Amino acid sequence: MNIGDQIEHLLEYVAWTILWNKYFAVMFLVLGLYLTIGLRFFQFRRFGDIMRNTIGTLFRKKDTVKKESGNKVSSFGAFATALGSTVGNGNIAGVASAIAIGGPGAIFWMWMCALVGMATKMSEIVLTQTYKQVDNTGVPRGSAAYYIQKGLVEERGWKWCKVLSTTFSIGLLCAFYITPGPYVVAESVQAGFNLSRTGAILFSCAYVTIQLTVINGGIKRIVKFAESIVPIMVIAYFAVAFFIILRDVPATFEALKSIFYYAFNPTAAVGGFAGASIMMTLQVGVARSVYSNEAGWGSAPIIHAAVEVDHPARQGLWGAFEVFVDTMIVCTITGLIVVISGVWETGEGGAGSVGKALSQVFGPIGGMALAVFIFVFAITTSTGWYAYLEALVGYIVRDKPAAVRMKIVKFITRTGPFFGLSATMFFFANGTVPSVAWMVLDIQSAIPVYVNVIALTLLSPVIFKKVREFETDFLDPEKAAREAARGKLGKE
Repeated sequence: MNIGDQIEHLLEYVAWTILWNKYFAVMFLVLGLYLTIGLRFFQFRRFGDIMRNTIGTLFRKKDTVKKESGNKVSSFGAFATALGSTVGNGNIAGVASAIAIGGPGAIFWMWMCALVGMATKMSEIVLTQTYKQVDNTGVPRGSAAYYIQKGLVEERGWKWCKVLSTTFSIGLLCAFYITPGPYVVAESVQAGFNLSRTGAILFSCAYVTIQLTVINGGIKRIVKFAESIVPIMVIAYFAVAFFIILRDVPATFEALKSIFYYAFNPTAAVGGFAGASIMMTLQVGVARSVYSNEAGWGSAPIIHAAVEVDHPARQGLWGAFEVFVDTMIVCTITGLIVVISGVWETGEGGAGSVGKALSQVFGPIGGMALAVFIFVFAITTSTGWYAYLEALVGYIVRDKPAAVRMKIVKFITRTGPFFGLSATMFFFANGTVPSVAWMVLDIQSAIPVYVNVIALTLLSPVIFKKVREFETDFLDPEKAAREAARGKLGKE
């Protein structure tokens, strides 16, 4: 067994036996179900209210959310930034790799995780809004670390929880170094434009340069960038994907059937498949769902803390909406493309396999188009994550002057992208299969999730109270007012 095979087996063991083991994968689903039940199936009962108070606000002149001002951002700005940090790497390259490892059935478990994950992500944002703090520069900050500190350490006096908040912050900071962006860009452009390894690496260098330009402009530039780019790129990707899905409806139905069938009757791909079992399919589906929509990871609530709303749960609605768009829509259409085309059977995964699927329909231009999509998606993903950086660093050095925090932020900002670029060069030099490279990211994402699962469970009474309060004091009166207005118009 050569060194490459040894590394692959080690990564598989750490990812699927130690961290995302079968017990934790099931426990994560149980947490989402517990929050769903505690919220009285809010994401299903109030789906109309979720849509009305998120995407619906863009079509109304009057909004219940205060507009962007000063150091704060709008709800749509937070949504675009959070969605931009999830749409792309996770639900294109990540989904293809999940299918390569867990088969088409992995999509089914991504769905299950997302349906309860809507409640999980909403809960994270409710807690973040409830326990956020204004730092010494006047900027509102929040994350799992903050609600652990205030809700568990200070309110309940559980000093041991300080370990959790610190572990969460450090674990999430690792994401700025273990990042898929440069690798996904290199892989997609190599496949799309038939480039050499050197040519692909040069594209990764260009990507890192643009990334640094955007993130060095601070959170305001990141949000503005996301607001302008994310809607366009999502619509363009949808147009291409729906063309493939609708051009052969019988094949689409067969792909959907295979997703349900292989969820409980797993099958191995030709290459790089880690094991054909229901539990492995479930583990991969849950891990990749978390990486894609960030529900339970504790990352997206950081940007949502910067929004001013009339109640914490109102901003939480955007979290539920993000999960729905990210996984139930974007991940699904990517999964269907990969399954319909049959490219998943190679076991390679990654953005390259999606590019091959597009090339089957559109010829060489399909792979090229995907490379462009991935390039833009990767930039919004990485820059969206850097919108979280100041809050994470701010918690760790919260007692230090603002100048100290900014020095640390600048250091991570200027070194993190190059670490990812170096890792890309290593993977390309060793000819690493994309699905193996993605296991590194699954390992990195696990630690913050472990901490956040504990925090969400312990603080669930606060979540349930806040959401019920929101329903009684805000949603129900708003519904009554709408019905009264409709009745008045009917009489006129």
